[in-house]
Amino acid sequence: MSSSRWQLDQQYADLMKNHPFGIALYRPPPQSAFKPGVCGYFDGFGEWNSIAQLDDPDSLNSMGLSPVREELQKASRENIKWGPKTAEFVKVKKISLSAGIDSALATALPVNLSAAYAYSTETANGAVLLTAPPVVHERYYFESHFKKWVKENAKILMQKRPEVKDYGFWIVTSTFATKLCEINMWKTGGKGVKVGFAAKAVGIGEAGPSGEWKHNGKEDGWNGFGNLEGDEQFVVFFGGLKFQFSWFIGESLKPATGSSSRILRGVEPESDSGIEPEVITTIPAPEEETVGDPAFYLVDCEEYLEKVDFGQNIQAADEWMNAYDNSKIDTLG
Repeated sequence: MSSSRWQLDQQYADLMKNHPFGIALYRPPPQSAFKPGVCGYFDGFGEWNSIAQLDDPDSLNSMGLSPVREELQKASRENIKWGPKTAEFVKVKKISLSAGIDSALATALPVNLSAAYAYSTETANGAVLLTAPPVVHERYYFESHFKKWVKENAKILMQKRPEVKDYGFWIVTSTFATKLCEINMWKTGGKGVKVGFAAKAVGIGEAGPSGEWKHNGKEDGWNGFGNLEGDEQFVVFFGGLKFQFSWFIGESLKPATGSSSRILRGVEPESDSGIEPEVITTIPAPEEETVGDPAFYLVDCEEYLEKVDFGQNIQAADEWMNAYDNSKIDTLG
C-alpha cells in the first residue's frame, strides 16, 4: 500500500540526492525515534516504525534479539553551519535589495534584512531545504558490525515484524539533524520561491546565507518542522543500510515481493542507483509458505551512506564544496 504523501517523500529524496549527506527526508522525523543505531522500517505511508535500538540492550531483549557482538564505536558529534540546500537543477539568484523586493518579505524578519535570494527551475522539479544552525552530525563507524548482527537476527526480525518482508528494514548509521527546518518542493517547471536572510555572508559552495530567514509561508508551499525553543532535533538527512528479503528460493526462484517502490522501502527490481546489493544470508521460509522441498529467503543489503566524512576528511569536504556549481548563483537588479 502506498499514498500520495509517501510518493512525495520518495520524490524529494530523489531530487536531493546531489548532496553527499545520505538520503533527504521530506518529513524529518524526531531524532529521539530516528537516531544512529536504530533498526526499523518505513511503512506504506512513509511513516517510520522503530523495531529496536541496537546500542540499547533492554530494547534488544524486549524483542528477543541478540546484541551486536562487536563493540559499537560512535564518532564525535559535530556541529555544522549550513546554508540552504537545493535540488540539482535549482537556479539561485541573489536579489539586489536596492532594486526593491516583496514588501511582505522585507517586513517579515524581526531583524534587518541583509540578503534575499530567489530559487527556481525552468523545466525540472525543484526543492529547497532551510536549516537553523547548528546542524548536528552523528554517526557510527564500521557498517560490518551491523551486517553481522542482521545475519544473526534476520529470522527473528521476520517472525516478530512480518511487515519487513514487504517493506524491508533499515539500520540507521548516520544523521544530520536540526532544531528547526523548512522544506519546499515543487513539481512544475518555471516555479520559484524567494527567501530573505538576516545574514549576508555566503560560504563557499552554498546557495545562500546561514541563519535566520523568512519567506511568504504556506502560500508558497513551505512546510516547517521543529522550533528553536524546543529540545528535539529533526533529521533532514540520514545514511544507513537497507536490508530486504529480495528472493524466494523454493521450487523456483522468484522475487520475494511485488513492490515497485524506490529507495526508502521494499525492493526496486530495475534500480538504476548503481548500488550493488550484498548478499548477507539466507533464512528458512515460514512453514505456511513452503510446499514440498524446504524454501528460503535471500537477505541482501544496499548501502546508502554519506559520502563526506566531515570529521576525518576535511580536505575531501573542501574539494566537494569547491566543485559545487557556485557559478549558478546570479544577481538580479
